[in-house]
Amino acid sequence: MIQTILPATHNSEATAYLILDYPYGRTLRCQKRVWLETHPKKGVRLVSRTSNPKRGNDWNNAPKASTYSDVSGAMYLDENGHVQWTGLSQYSGAKESRAFLDTFGDNAHNLPRLQHWVALKEAFEEEKAKRGNPDYGTPAFVEAYKAAVQAVNAAPAA
Repeated sequence: MIQTILPATHNSEATAYLILDYPYGRTLRCQKRVWLETHPKKGVRLVSRTSNPKRGNDWNNAPKASTYSDVSGAMYLDENGHVQWTGLSQYSGAKESRAFLDTFGDNAHNLPRLQHWVALKEAFEEEKAKRGNPDYGTPAFVEAYKAAVQAVNAAPAA
C-alpha cells in the first residue's frame, strides 16, 4: 500500500533517495541510494547502490538495476517506510494506465510518454468497443488501432 509518493527528482545517483540505515549482512549497517533511471528507448528501471561499511562506508559496491518498464515508473514508500517502485508496460490496459497516471501524476518518470500512452490506450479501447471488440490481429482490430493513433495525434497537446 502506498503511503508516500517520492518525487520524480530521484533520477540519478547524484539525486537519489538516500536510506541512511540499511542492513548489510547480519550485523553491519550501511547507506543505500535508490533512483529511477530513464532510457529513451528502453524505458524506466529502479537502480540501487549500497555503501560498503567494511571500507569506511565508501560507495564501492556496484549499482544493481532492475528490469526496464517500457512506459513509465514511480517510486513510493510503503506502510513500513520501505522504498518500492512500480512501472507501466506495454501490456497495461487503459484502466490500469489511467489509474497509474492519476495516482502518480507529476511524480511519474517519463511523464510526457505516460500521458501520450494513456491517451492512446483510452482511444484504442473506445475504437475497439465501436467495432465490437475484435480479436487481436483481425482487420477490425488493426483499423481500431489506426483510428486511435489518428485521434491521439490529431488532438491538441495538453
